[in-house]
Amino acid sequence: MALPARLTAALGRHPDDLTEDDLQRAVESQIPESVDLDWKKDFYKGTDADKKELAKDVSAMANTAGGMVVIGVDDGKKDHAHALAPFDPVPGRGEEWIRSVLANWIQPVVPNVGVRAVRSAAHEGKIYWLLTVPRSTQAPHAVAAPGNDYHFRVHVRHGTTTRTLAESEIAQRYRDRLQAASDDVDRLKQVAEPGFGYVSAYLTSTEHGGNPRATYSPAWVSLAAVPAARGTYPLTTRADRDAAFARFRTLACEGVTIGAMPEGTALVGRRQARFEGTPTGQLHQDGSFYAALPINLQS
Repeated sequence: MALPARLTAALGRHPDDLTEDDLQRAVESQIPESVDLDWKKDFYKGTDADKKELAKDVSAMANTAGGMVVIGVDDGKKDHAHALAPFDPVPGRGEEWIRSVLANWIQPVVPNVGVRAVRSAAHEGKIYWLLTVPRSTQAPHAVAAPGNDYHFRVHVRHGTTTRTLAESEIAQRYRDRLQAASDDVDRLKQVAEPGFGYVSAYLTSTEHGGNPRATYSPAWVSLAAVPAARGTYPLTTRADRDAAFARFRTLACEGVTIGAMPEGTALVGRRQARFEGTPTGQLHQDGSFYAALPINLQS
């Protein structure tokens, strides 16, 4: 899950790995609230008003920079971690309830929200809730009561608070979403077309003066993928390329085949690394890739 790197730097550990000790250190260090961090003392009640508040807090994070809502840490009305305040689990309002509220009160649903209970060692039986929210590529996410699609609000984080967008701002967010989708299609073409050319050249070339590689493996399946949230991943050093290939293998193994590990030595360019063998393809600096794998037509 892509979360603001600032959170890890501020809290000393990735949000997915935080423990009660980390929360205590945040209190001792008086870690302040920010656009991507919200300390809350009390858990949300079961009323519609509180369901709306939960949906507002999560959607505002998704609509802005992403971040984390920590429930069970009192900010002391000073906008920083002031004291630990773990609470007893509420029957019927656990992870399933939280996810149900988010699914029913936010349109479209915010993807990849992390919901995790952290048990207190210092206060037996009590817990904290940590909600991790990546920045959404499907923003804007609106909050509306179930069945009331015509009365909604779009919220964003504004410093340590949440504010409601005006109509003109909402319109701009929708334009941004449509433009991002168009950019994704354009980027996919930029990755797929040269990738196909590279693989075609590889298959029609000969090895040690023999027949073209396509003679032995005439059928190939290919895949081009572009991250919705693109980054900048270095490919200069061996360690950089190993990390890139590890990401590629994770994606390709989930989507295509468990045998997705390049055999050949990476050929490094300015913004891409090429590989040959099974599979053959290209890794790009922004996280995109093109890969092709031979398939057996005989069964």
